[in-house]
Amino acid sequence: MTVSDVIAHRVWQPYDDAPLITREMISGLDSCDPLARKRLLAYLEAVVFQRAIPVHTAVAFNAVYFGYDLSAGGYVGGPLDIGDFPSVALGERVEALPVGAMINIRTGGDLLPAEIVYKEGAHPELGPYGEVPAWLSGAPAGTRGPGMLDPDEAPILRERLVFDTTAFGQDLAPTVNRLQRLRRQGRTDEFEHLVVESRYALVDADLSDAEYYARYLVTRGRAQLTSALAPSPLPSLIAPGSGDDGLLEAIRGLMATVRQGLASLDTARVWGEYAFTRESMAQRLLDPFPPNRDDLLRLAESASNQAVPRGARRVGVGPPKPVYTAVGPVLRSRASWQDRIRGTDYPMAVCHANSVLSDYARREGDETTGLLASGVRLSLDDRWQGGGVWRAVYVGDAVRAALPEGSVDAPVGRGWAESFPPQAVVPEPSLPQDHRLVDTEDLAAQRDVEDLAPEPWPDDSDLGASVLLSADDSQVEWAQPLRLGHVLEQYLPLPREVAAEFRTSGAAAGSVRVVLHHAGQELPADRACHDTSMTESEGGVRLDGLAWPPDLFPGIWLSFTWLRGSRVVNARTTLLPHPVTVDGDLIRHRYDPMVFTRDWAYAQPVSAQSPNDSFEERLLMTAVRRLGLLDQFGRAMLARNDVPAAVDAVMDGSELAADRVEAVLVGLLAAECLTVARGSRGSDGRTYHPPRMGQPLEELVCYTPRCVKTRGGASIDDRGQDTSAAADQQVHEHDVAGFLRRIGHLGHQATDEQRALYHADHRRFRLTGPAQLPPGFTYVRPHKRGR
Repeated sequence: MTVSDVIAHRVWQPYDDAPLITREMISGLDSCDPLARKRLLAYLEAVVFQRAIPVHTAVAFNAVYFGYDLSAGGYVGGPLDIGDFPSVALGERVEALPVGAMINIRTGGDLLPAEIVYKEGAHPELGPYGEVPAWLSGAPAGTRGPGMLDPDEAPILRERLVFDTTAFGQDLAPTVNRLQRLRRQGRTDEFEHLVVESRYALVDADLSDAEYYARYLVTRGRAQLTSALAPSPLPSLIAPGSGDDGLLEAIRGLMATVRQGLASLDTARVWGEYAFTRESMAQRLLDPFPPNRDDLLRLAESASNQAVPRGARRVGVGPPKPVYTAVGPVLRSRASWQDRIRGTDYPMAVCHANSVLSDYARREGDETTGLLASGVRLSLDDRWQGGGVWRAVYVGDAVRAALPEGSVDAPVGRGWAESFPPQAVVPEPSLPQDHRLVDTEDLAAQRDVEDLAPEPWPDDSDLGASVLLSADDSQVEWAQPLRLGHVLEQYLPLPREVAAEFRTSGAAAGSVRVVLHHAGQELPADRACHDTSMTESEGGVRLDGLAWPPDLFPGIWLSFTWLRGSRVVNARTTLLPHPVTVDGDLIRHRYDPMVFTRDWAYAQPVSAQSPNDSFEERLLMTAVRRLGLLDQFGRAMLARNDVPAAVDAVMDGSELAADRVEAVLVGLLAAECLTVARGSRGSDGRTYHPPRMGQPLEELVCYTPRCVKTRGGASIDDRGQDTSAAADQQVHEHDVAGFLRRIGHLGHQATDEQRALYHADHRRFRLTGPAQLPPGFTYVRPHKRGR
């Protein structure tokens, strides 16, 4: 695809065409209008082809958001102010920079602008020929040695940064001779890279590159993110006043859409977060110059053969030790390869080499276990350190059948996990074969025999169950609401699948750090970071020793992210689009109405020295909320005939006359604090709603949470989700935010009305950048576009 092909196929050009980003893209690729989806995929395909580098999700986000002009070959618009980029020099200590960050390289004279397009761990313990100490593979930030972790100190990581100096157009791109001169002057290392010591905040050190870049954009990169000169400024795509948390969620949504788009390209292949063309891979393999197919295959064979016992060692004492090989140092160690892996050619070679290793393990061995014919299991153990660390271990015939299954390129950090001293093994429970996080049939089968007796009260064993959000080769994400029991006993229950993954990675052998990110509020370090221990209880596997901050109320939804192989779990809350009040309590975060109804009823005291009307009403309401059947909206329903017994149970044996209970109930029904619903009662004595066929009808009294939106007409679903956006997607037209369009080259000028509209929206959305419309551009006012 040439530049003329790009223009002929009308691939998006910033400021000449309508914005590429739409509001729907924040919700995922599947939410996009078919035409918008087609435009996005065509543009991403062209970017991956033209840039000729492995395009990271963050770099693809930059292209889409800041307007990478394919015809000009760079970011030529105004949102990126080169003078504001942080400056970096070889060997210095800097505030950690993510992939996607724009930087200035200090050259001894003027500054050289560039975009960070790749980075990897460059730990001093990495050997020059790819040797890796076992404990370093998969080690989390703060590691000091085998099994040695200092989680209370802000980590400083040695990293290799690869930058692209052609990212800002051909006019600013330095010549090859200049880059060579910088290398000879020691401004870069011998491969034209920057190796620096990166200083991380404690809560950021183990985040993925994409997540760290999202946080970078709303903090140090905020000025360029909110610039009014962006093709479609993000603040104009979300509700005004959403704040940093709203921006962060929108960035995550757009990045997820871009990630899905890259993965769906037929012409591209993805390694981790990096996408590269299949054509580049084919050219590498057929290239007569190294590193080509034969060289990379020899690398794969060497990485695996090192683990094969030699001669008498086959009958040696003790199990064979795994061998760990880092791809990056191996590539850089070959003198005949060095001229072909300098600059941005290096990350392409790294992605190609890892892909060949992955294909080799699948083609020459078992696809699910990575077991080769030589008896060696070859698998990726760490994706970040040294460009990717591969683990090879010789497996005896006696244990081949017990090999763990899973993708050979799903890093789990066994090297770090196995560096801990032997400890008592946590017993592993049997797992269902269908991999569901919660199996209500299994739960029912495990109940005591006495539970089979007729019981009017509901079974809440699956209330607040975990929901698996995603599980790929790099991380696992799940969500669950916080329960009152979690707060009181200071623990976090782990879903069964996640617990099994933890055991496989060795996280059960030591402490696991839980880092809390509370949307809308910066938690102090002692409330944000908690070191926990993994234990087994009757209810399953859990992390103990987690003192939940008082700001996290029972019912609040928490989403969890765990990078495979690490010992850190990140938990975060999410703000509602608009705050709500539930029975007078102000709630700003997404929550589970079922858990909120049940657990807050248990959190409220019900004892009183001298009962009165107010107390009796609260007592009866509490009884319904604690013991009634729950539906997805947080409604609690209790058979009217069971209300007196429920009140006695809540009062812990203190009797309240049945006629008095009925009188209070009548008053609550009259005041519409409770309503009447229809249910049925089964032969087992339990009540059901809705009523079941063939069962006698039963009158139920119903508690309904009074949920009031503080603004707008947003509707909240059963988990506090805003469903108005989903409803908007069903209509035949959608909103288009205001955007800039280039007109100077046509000899036109913006009207006074357009200048005024731009200035008004600049203030409304609190954009950065010039408050007046820049010369050569016009402002297209917000409007609706039909589908």
